[in-house]
Amino acid sequence: MLGFLLLSGGCAPVFLAAGAGVGYYAGNKKAARKVNRFFHDLAESIRTSSRRTSGARQTEEAYGRGTESGPRLRLEKSVLVPVKVARGEQVTTAITYAVLGAPAGGIRVEETRELWLGSRKLSLLRRETITRKNGTWESTLIFRVPQSARPGRYRVVQYVRLGASRLKAESGFTVD
Repeated sequence: MLGFLLLSGGCAPVFLAAGAGVGYYAGNKKAARKVNRFFHDLAESIRTSSRRTSGARQTEEAYGRGTESGPRLRLEKSVLVPVKVARGEQVTTAITYAVLGAPAGGIRVEETRELWLGSRKLSLLRRETITRKNGTWESTLIFRVPQSARPGRYRVVQYVRLGASRLKAESGFTVD
C-alpha cells in the first residue's frame, strides 16, 4: 500500500498472518528501491530534542491546581514549520504540553509522531516513553523530506499519552 502511495507501480501490500509483520511485495525492483530509499532517507534524517520550559510552580500557576486528582496532561501548543516545503528540505514540528499532579520522581509519558499523506499513515516517525516531572515540556522532532516524496498534503500527527489520557495535535505541510 505504501509503495502504491509513494511511487508508481510494482508494489503490493503483504500481510503476514504468522505475526511476522507487514511488508510489501515488489514485482518491479525499481519501485521497491524507491520505497526503500524513501523510508531510509526519512529515518536517517530524524532528530529529536526536548526541554522543560517551565517548572512545576509556574505551570501550576498557569493551569491552576484543578479539581482532578492524580497526574494529568494539558496541551499548550503545537507548531510545524514550514507549511510549504520542497523535497530535501527540513520540517520542524514541536508539541508543548504541561504535566500536572505527577509524583516527585516524575511519571512516564509516551510521545508518538506519525507521518500521513492524505488518509494513509506512511510512517511512525518516533515513539518514545520518557519520565517527565511536573512542569511544561517542549518536544521537537526534525526531519528532512525525502527526495522521492510525492507532491501532496502531508500531516504530522503527534500524541502524548499518560495512562488512559491522550493529547493529540495535528499539523500539515505541502510538498510541491
